Amino acid sequence: MNKVRYFLFALLILFVGLVGHAQNARELEQRVGKLQEDIKTSQKLLKKTSQNKETTLKEVELLQAQIKQRDDLIATYNKQLDNLNKSTKAYKSDINKLQNDLEKSRQEYAELLTISYRNRNNINNLLFIFSSEDFNQAIRRMRYIQQFQDLLKHKMTEIDDTKSDIKKRIDQNDADKKRIEALKADQNKEREALNKDKKSLNDKVAKLKKQEKNIKNEIAQKEKETKSLQSKIKKLIEEEVSKRKANATVDTKLSATFESNKGRLPWPVEKGVVTKKYGNNPHPTQSKVVVFNNGIDISTEQGSTALCVFDGQVSTVFNTGLTNVVMVRHGLYFTLYANLDKVFVKSGDKVKTGQKLGLIHTGATDNVTTLHFEVWNDKNNTNPEKWLK
Repeated sequence: MNKVRYFLFALLILFVGLVGHAQNARELEQRVGKLQEDIKTSQKLLKKTSQNKETTLKEVELLQAQIKQRDDLIATYNKQLDNLNKSTKAYKSDINKLQNDLEKSRQEYAELLTISYRNRNNINNLLFIFSSEDFNQAIRRMRYIQQFQDLLKHKMTEIDDTKSDIKKRIDQNDADKKRIEALKADQNKEREALNKDKKSLNDKVAKLKKQEKNIKNEIAQKEKETKSLQSKIKKLIEEEVSKRKANATVDTKLSATFESNKGRLPWPVEKGVVTKKYGNNPHPTQSKVVVFNNGIDISTEQGSTALCVFDGQVSTVFNTGLTNVVMVRHGLYFTLYANLDKVFVKSGDKVKTGQKLGLIHTGATDNVTTLHFEVWNDKNNTNPEKWLK
């Protein structure tokens, strides 16, 4: 009984390992596909931006984002290669074991054939049965002959199955080896592209450094605009929090639903590249300058719209002087969509996941279309990327 339990436990461990490996392989393949798609989007946006005669900060940010994507893709290729190398090693071990099993089965089959040859005709079998001392012994001898024939058939099937298993593993091993070579080629290609991107980035940063005075003025102006916007956002959220007491039960339910979808919310644009992450962002050309971002900046294609990431109610819509901001309330949570031209909703509107909120503004000088997106939990802002899938 203990041996049976041990065998079943070993089978279970093997099955779980195989399922885990298959899931991991699928996840890595999906990750590769997503990164390749993101790089295509970055390249498309860079091509549009590089039509300007002057190098811009947005162009540098896009290039930095693309370099990060290529780094991630190369790292993912490495994980795939590690998995495949482990698989080929395991297959080699399996093939050796199966070949030993096959040799053992062949020897056993040969021994059975020798016995069968000695009793090779029906007359011998009949004599063996009729020479029985009584009826019960005759029945036992008949069963023995039948079992012996069944054993021969079983050994033949066992040999055929083992041969089939060996072939499958050899085929899979060969396929994995080809996949390894293809991955190495893809990885080398990506490394070449990465080196080109890094060289291009260095060239563009060097050009931007020549515009240091203009850049410092631009940083100061941007900081002023950002502080003004964040001050207004904080004030509006505080007002909303104060007004919410009457709807506490509804808000709690909606908040719980929003919170349960953390890491699974759709992106607020159809396609895009994060060019400024949440938190501290070092300036591309000014080594001592670090800019804090309350959300994320997503560069996307011209004509793109901001999409609501979850059901809620438009809390407010306001103008910053140049562009518009839409704030949506989801119970105790808020999502904010800034840098919009035309807005399609108004304060008080009920909105659904995926609904278009407004047209994202495209810069006149850099041709870059960027959405600023924030997530707030009550009066505290959080990292939006942790909420998005």
